Amino acid sequence: MPDAPALAAALDSPRADAHRVGLAVVVEQRYLHQRQPAGLIAALEARNVSVSVTDPDLLVHDFTSRPWIAAASAVVARGRSLALVTAMAVAERFGVRTINRSSAVLAVRDKAAMAAALVAADIPTPDTWVGPPAELARSIRSSAYPVVLKPVFGDNARGIRVITGAQELLSLPWPEDTALAQPLVPGDGTDVKVYAVGSRYWAVRVPSPLLPAGDASGRAPEPLPLTGELGALADACGQLFGLELFGVDCLDTPDGPVVVEVNDFPNYRGVPEASEVLADHVVNEIGARV
Repeated sequence: MPDAPALAAALDSPRADAHRVGLAVVVEQRYLHQRQPAGLIAALEARNVSVSVTDPDLLVHDFTSRPWIAAASAVVARGRSLALVTAMAVAERFGVRTINRSSAVLAVRDKAAMAAALVAADIPTPDTWVGPPAELARSIRSSAYPVVLKPVFGDNARGIRVITGAQELLSLPWPEDTALAQPLVPGDGTDVKVYAVGSRYWAVRVPSPLLPAGDASGRAPEPLPLTGELGALADACGQLFGLELFGVDCLDTPDGPVVVEVNDFPNYRGVPEASEVLADHVVNEIGARV
């Protein structure tokens, strides 16, 4: 797997492969130290696939000439910044195959819109409230506490808090105008993730992001049998949001699994063959374009 310095060096010169036909991987800097897309890139390079790595924050899209990204046979995105979504949208306007589509990334970038879509599609999900924290404190029934409070535009468990009551919520400094709140589902300190590459799914039990860092250390992801219920949830979420590479975060409840959220292009923790399966998927898409 390429290490972070190697990927960073590639990002230092995003125009080096400007006119080279191949696969473009557009990745935010903050993902350079994570499992993906480094694993995918290594698997593609082992197959002699030409890969260019680009930081979306360094891109200028010159519409007086053909943008560099239009030379790629396909583009894979890792991230959800507006600069990244713009790069994907530009590629799509020039007929380039993108994985995931920009519309799919946008559909799960906003957790409030995602929650509304899940409810409208009758996909089982916890009770959800969205609004300014002070108004949430006045609206959420006392019996619903403790609740999990999330930034609407957060990811990688950033900013998640467990709130025990309305007074705590009223006094909480919050970085966004709105927040999303859901009741804390009692459990054993683990969550179930269903990872997807196209129509291939895996179920993995992982430590909950709500655990203190020390409690989660040493807990390795545990592969689980993929039940029909979990597979059906993954199918429904993939179709609802138009995603190819995605993860579905689930919680076990007495009534069965419920979907907490859906994420584009996750790290596939606990799936050792994920990089090879990702490379298979991308190579098949490149072959369909050339």
